Amino acid sequence: MILKIAKTSLILTALLPLNLWAKVTVENAVMYETTMANEPSAIYLTLKNSGDETVNLFLAESSVKSRLELHGMQQGKMISLTDGLAIPPQQAISLARGGAHIMVFDLQKPLKKDQQFPLTLYFDDGEKVALDVRVIAR
Repeated sequence: MILKIAKTSLILTALLPLNLWAKVTVENAVMYETTMANEPSAIYLTLKNSGDETVNLFLAESSVKSRLELHGMQQGKMISLTDGLAIPPQQAISLARGGAHIMVFDLQKPLKKDQQFPLTLYFDDGEKVALDVRVIAR
């Protein structure tokens, strides 16, 4: 009987959404609308790390045909964050205008206000977070 309960518990646990164990959460994800195809935009959001170790965001992808890059600012110039973006334990970082952001290039068609842009973020601990980014007016 105990073995049957243990097996059932294990199966039910496996069926729970992975987000229950997620260390990184995303809030306030927005990007600016575009007026034409191939016009670049940027994604801004807040990343919260509830874990006990630093986690690095190393990749952003979308099912919408586009090219996404992690960017930062250094001495007033935009730089590519090729080593990723570190999120310290028990802290939040904001990707905001004038700082770190996710640049969106090569959109095949314009994005209009109130549309959703699907985004998946990949972290060096194996975690991935999928979300919809709200498109806002410029």
